Formats: sequence, C-alpha cells, structure tokens
Amino acid sequence: MTDRLARFAAGAALLCIPLQAHAQALDLTPDTSRILSDPNYLPLAGQIEGSTAYSHGWINGSGVNAAGDQISSFHINSNVIGQTLAYGITDDLSVNGSVQYVPRTFREGDGADGRVTSFDSSGFSDPTFGATWRALGQNAWPVSFDLFGSYTPDLINAQTASAVEDGTVARGGQSGAAGAAVGYETRSFTIRGAFTENFFGTSNHLNLADGDTLEDGSYNNSELSLATQTRLADLFSVNAGIDHTFSSNVNSVNVANGVARVTEPGDETSLRFALNYHLVPNAVVLAATYDYDSYSNGRTLFADPALDTGARNRNGNVLGIKLDYATP
Repeated sequence: MTDRLARFAAGAALLCIPLQAHAQALDLTPDTSRILSDPNYLPLAGQIEGSTAYSHGWINGSGVNAAGDQISSFHINSNVIGQTLAYGITDDLSVNGSVQYVPRTFREGDGADGRVTSFDSSGFSDPTFGATWRALGQNAWPVSFDLFGSYTPDLINAQTASAVEDGTVARGGQSGAAGAAVGYETRSFTIRGAFTENFFGTSNHLNLADGDTLEDGSYNNSELSLATQTRLADLFSVNAGIDHTFSSNVNSVNVANGVARVTEPGDETSLRFALNYHLVPNAVVLAATYDYDSYSNGRTLFADPALDTGARNRNGNVLGIKLDYATP
C-alpha cells in the first residue's frame, strides 16, 4: 500500500512541475465562476449540461503461465462513444446520467506457434445514474467540498465472446460509487482532489465458447484522483490529471463445474490530458483528449497452482475528442 501511494504522489508531483513553471504568469485570485470543462464545474439551478465523446484506445500486454514464462501477447482495441447529461436542481445539487456504446476487439497471439485468435465484443453498457451535492462552496469557505454518488443497474446480459460469436460489454451485475472531492479555483487555475469508493455486486458472465456461466463475487475498488485546469487565455485551457485505482481481488466460480478461481487484477494508474477550446464562451467547448494507463501485474489463481495464469507489461493509450455544452 505504501509503495502504491508513493507512486501516486510521484505522479502528482510530476504533473505539477509545468504548472509551477508558469505560476508567475497566472492570475491566482480566488474565483467561484462555473467554467464549462473545468474539473470543479457544476450546473446551476435549471441548467442542462451535456458531454458527447468518442475515444479510441488500445492496451498491450503479455500472458504468462504459472512459472512466470511468457506464453502469449495480446492487444485490445476499444472504441467508445459516450453520452452524459446533467441537470441542476439547485445551484449546489445536480443529477446526471450516462451511457456508452463500445465495440471492442481482443487479439491474442500464441507464443509457441504464432497462432492469432481474435474475440470481438460490442454493445451498450448499463446506464449510470448519479448526483452531486456541493456541501461547501468556495464563495463562503476557503475551498469547495462535494459529495457524489452513482448507481448502475444490471439491465444487459454479460456474455464472453468466443472465436466465432461476439460477446457483450455489459458487466452482468449491479454497481455503484460514492465519494468526496475538495476543489480550489482561481481565475487562471483550478485543482480538485477526490476519493471514490466503487462497489461491485455479484455478476454472471455466460461464456459463449462452452456455455458455462462464471459467477463473480462482490468487491470494492478505491480510487484517488487529482485534476487540474490551467486557463491559458479566454478561450483556451489545458486539463491535466492523475488517477490511481487500488484494485481488490475477485473470487469467482464456474457454476457448471464448481471450479473456483481468484483474480488479482492489479492496480491501475492513469495520466489524463485535454486541450480545450471554447467554440461558444462557456456554452460549447471542444476538447482533444489523451490518457496513458499503466497496470500492475495481474494473476488468476486456481486450486491447482499449475493452472495459474498471469498478465504482465500492460499499458494503454486512449485518444479522444469531446464536446461539452450547457444551456444559459
């Protein structure tokens, strides 16, 4: 745990270096404006805010056997079309909903004979519904303090792809999240830190290759995040952030034969960047985005250790474009 926190702190410090270099040119006078695309943005009462995004991402990694020897390499391509809408019930309380459509391809090459197998999955994710409450506002306090939560119902069946039949991208179970965030905004710069606890209920995945169902037990993941925005001019700004997810082990069982397994997915650290341009000041913002994701080693453990497998050297890149918009 200490090593994970150290890596997160190092990434956050690295992220702040260019910001410190430009600090003398920034206007750091405290400000409480609601700036569209800012990490601290919250719609005002009666205001509708939306975001439409497209991204293309790829993850590379290596598969290993129980002895730790590489037996394969894999490449995952994902295209994500996402839509989010939020509505301000009051100036300090908003509700939101989001959904994604995801076509994804998993391609694995066998290290022994070079044979390549592809598995395709596509479809809609389960929708997510949430709310954010600004418990403390920076207009009356030194910082703002938000509480937020979300719920994702289990509406779409989860199916694992086979070599000849496409799978789905739904999780196959309910999930939710709850968290808190502290933000500080000036005329030229915003910083926001958040802690989120993600709750995942039991889920079921139908394996289309053999007809078996894999049941995953419930688990929680914890996430720390730091987000910033530097406003370079009236219409241009740069967002930069870092997230770290502390991933929990997942206990699973094959319902058909009773074979149990434990998955250790490994932690994930993400660096996030965006260049924003206000097409219509504080009403329509176009952003180009880039994320870099780094994953710790993962393992899947069985009662017979000879069957254990693992994943190493995993990293991902995500390029995207996003349009934020809000009513007056």
